[in-house]
Amino acid sequence: MKLLWYGYFGVYLAFNSLSLIKVERLKKKDEKKAAEYAFKKVQKIARHVLKASNTKLEVYGKENIPEEACLFVGNHQAIFDAFAMIPAVDKVTGFIAKTEIEKLPLIPNWLRSIKTVFLDRDNVKESIRVINQGAENIKNGYSMVIFPEGTRSLSSTMGTMKKGSLKVALKASAPIVPFSIDGTYRVLEVGKKVTGHTIKIMFHKPIYVSSLPKEEQKDLTERVQEIVRAGLKQLTEENN
Repeated sequence: MKLLWYGYFGVYLAFNSLSLIKVERLKKKDEKKAAEYAFKKVQKIARHVLKASNTKLEVYGKENIPEEACLFVGNHQAIFDAFAMIPAVDKVTGFIAKTEIEKLPLIPNWLRSIKTVFLDRDNVKESIRVINQGAENIKNGYSMVIFPEGTRSLSSTMGTMKKGSLKVALKASAPIVPFSIDGTYRVLEVGKKVTGHTIKIMFHKPIYVSSLPKEEQKDLTERVQEIVRAGLKQLTEENN
């Protein structure tokens, strides 16, 4: 059943990817309009994927998302984290994603169109470039999403957030919005069938890093991790 689902998704994505031609045309005239158009299309694709997989999305704390561009920081359970995040926000939002995704057909083209930056985790120089590019995106009004654990948990547990993963927000002097997500691993990556589930996302109050003393900035990763972990515990208890 999973193979059929992947096949269906591939065909659906290929059909919708004709819109990438329009994205490129718009980019030559107005990059912002191109990104906005692309994001609406990606939202449509994500919502369709949720519906096709019989997945319900519940979003809490949306009022905590600030008007200005920010860095969303959360736990990473599964591939479906991205499909859930995109419909949950209202403005163009890209990802800091691992470079392995660039090898997939069509998907990286869509991700680049919404300002996603790809990271080679084994290349230190690339990490610096990604931090700079991510910060520049935020300064230009595009929010970014990062999953600092670095790998999917495939469970309702959470790993340790890597130090230095929040440098994008510090460099851009942008607010950090911690978020907790639960249920994504149950949709596709656990079990033999695409069974659908309820995915829950909780956005927490923003942390304005520009107003934090340097001492508090040093402990920022641990602070965000505890906020995300506490939210995940709450969502897990609700989902069980």
